[in-house]
Amino acid sequence: MSPTALVPCPTCGSAVPRDRLRPAAEPTAAPAPTPAPAPAVPVVHAPLPTYPVASPPAPTAARRRGRGLPTMSVPALLLGLGALCLLVAAVAFLAVAWSTLGVGGRTAVLLGLTGAAAALGVVLARRGLRVAGESLSVVALGLLVLDVVGAASAGWLGDASGTALVCLTAGVLALAALAWLPTGLGAPQVLAPVALLVAAVAAAGLTGHPHAVATAATVLLVAMAGLGVLAGARLLPWTAGVGAAVAWGSLALGGLVEAATYPSLGGLWADGHALPLLTAAGLLAAAATAWRPALAGTTSVLTLLAVLPALDEGATPAGLAVLAALLGWSALGLVTRSGTTAAVRLPLAGAGATAVALLVLQVAEAVARVLLVAPPATVDAAVRLPATGTALHPALAATWALALAAAYVVGVGRALPTAAWVAAAALGAVVALALLPVPLAVVVAALAVAGLVAVRSRLLAGLLLPATVVAALPSEVLTAGALAALVAGCALVLHRAVAAAVLPAALAGLVWTVLAVADVEVAWRAVPVLLAVAALALLRPRPELEAVAVASGAVAAAVAITGPTSLAVHLTAAGALLTAHALLVAGRRPVAWLGGLLLAAATWVRLAEIGVTAPEAYTLPSAAALLLVGLARLRRDPAAPTGPALTPGLVLATVPTLLWVLALEPVSLRAALLGLGCLALVLGGTSVRWSAPVAVGWVVGAVLVVRELAPYAAATPQWILIGAAGTALTVVGTTWERRLGDLRRAQAYVGRLR
Repeated sequence: MSPTALVPCPTCGSAVPRDRLRPAAEPTAAPAPTPAPAPAVPVVHAPLPTYPVASPPAPTAARRRGRGLPTMSVPALLLGLGALCLLVAAVAFLAVAWSTLGVGGRTAVLLGLTGAAAALGVVLARRGLRVAGESLSVVALGLLVLDVVGAASAGWLGDASGTALVCLTAGVLALAALAWLPTGLGAPQVLAPVALLVAAVAAAGLTGHPHAVATAATVLLVAMAGLGVLAGARLLPWTAGVGAAVAWGSLALGGLVEAATYPSLGGLWADGHALPLLTAAGLLAAAATAWRPALAGTTSVLTLLAVLPALDEGATPAGLAVLAALLGWSALGLVTRSGTTAAVRLPLAGAGATAVALLVLQVAEAVARVLLVAPPATVDAAVRLPATGTALHPALAATWALALAAAYVVGVGRALPTAAWVAAAALGAVVALALLPVPLAVVVAALAVAGLVAVRSRLLAGLLLPATVVAALPSEVLTAGALAALVAGCALVLHRAVAAAVLPAALAGLVWTVLAVADVEVAWRAVPVLLAVAALALLRPRPELEAVAVASGAVAAAVAITGPTSLAVHLTAAGALLTAHALLVAGRRPVAWLGGLLLAAATWVRLAEIGVTAPEAYTLPSAAALLLVGLARLRRDPAAPTGPALTPGLVLATVPTLLWVLALEPVSLRAALLGLGCLALVLGGTSVRWSAPVAVGWVVGAVLVVRELAPYAAATPQWILIGAAGTALTVVGTTWERRLGDLRRAQAYVGRLR
């Protein structure tokens, strides 16, 4: 058969040439974008293009892109709903059909349903269908509960009802849940401890012996956890362990309440009210054979039982008992070198926390006694603290401080420096003294010594030395001594920023207080304070120290100022000290401006006090100082511009006088002198070629001349002066212009040279 023979088209059945058909195995191609040329032979059908068809996505890809529920959640939801439906159906059966069946029928139906659910759950679990097994195990255990309730309703269990029925049902449920242990299902392992706890609560209500029931429940739950470990169960050791902790906690809490209700020796031991706590401690001791941290609970409970009887004897015996426990456990940990073990640390921490609380109470009482002695600066140094009694013996404070330090060493396993021991002893001694009716000076001295001893410790020194000042406030003499101790302490650690910042304020307070003790008037106390803090800042020029020194001096001066004279004196002293500091300390040159401003302010205050109203008395000294500074700058740097260097001084020297002349004395000697001064500035600035004098003199002089044009200023001397000034200015300007012309002609001539 020739290649051009006609064959049926596989698409529509029409006849097409064989050579125009594509083999089925060949890959198809997209149609060409331009039409093919007309064939030489008649063609019935053009070749049909084929397009690749995308295959459906693989199942794994579909699962990756899917947004539905996880695969395992579907049977879990279905089986959970099915288990719920079965339990609801069983309850409905008991409610509706129970009365229509005989005893045999009821028994057969309930046992049949329970057994069927249990058997099917076991079979499914062994075949790997764990979700179905979990659901059916819950159904079986739920049906078992209904079996017990139904049996009780039928009278098969005697008089079991109410709490007794709850106890029986929960116990049967716990045993039945344990029977599922070989299957490895999780639901029975969770239900068994919960059911046992419910049975224990019901049994406690029935028997009236909650402590005995809690003890038994704890033992049974621990045994259940051990059974789970032996059976290789995953959840039962944890769920039963949590249940055992709950049962033990109930026993311990009830025992604590009972022991606190009867804390005496007779109540605890003779009447047996310590037995529940003692039993709880014994259970923890038994558990410590397998879990050693439980021994810490045993030692803590026994310590509590030993301390409780003292609470019935008063505050001091209770404090002594806590102290004995603290020292006892510290000694045991030190001797046996077991201070870092939990069995020693836990009771040691409990005793330490109680001791800290009692010590804080004593500290608060001591502070109140000291602060309420008298208002500040109202009594002499011989004042005594009140003779009122305290709840805790004062000697306990000193003992507790040392005992706490020892407990820290034993519990943490780290030695304390000698200074820390001394500071602890000093702190305790100070608190004990403050609780006794001793002179206030004794307490202040003890605080000062303790603060100086502990000055190497950042915390204690930062608390004790300021506390010394606060305690000494009722007496000026004691305050001076406390401030002296604070100054000494800060000087010892001056390298620290806090000490450097506190020292100027403490020194200022010390000088002020000493002057107060010496009956120096308030108006004269600030100058010595300024001298003292200035000397300190000069010896130790640190930014934080200098800032506090300035602030302390300003406060002292503000308190001491009593009038204009006093204000001028303090401004002068402060300005001179600031200026001297700027000149003597490198890097503090800008401070000189503040010093100069204070000196100028002092001059102005004094001038105003004596009735001087002429502006030149206020402005010319400062202007002269500014001009001297500007001239010094130009001498050091001849290329520096004269505007920034000289303009401030020139403006201060001329403008205030110009304003006075314009407002009050347009025709006066002051106006004539101002005009001569402006002329001198213009001529002098022109001769030395400085722009600042020329500009200031020209502007001020122009304003002054315009003001002189007023009708009442037509006197001949004024016109002669103005004319002379105008003539001089004209001559100078003409000469200047001629010289500039000569210079330009010379430059042009040189430029034409070859």
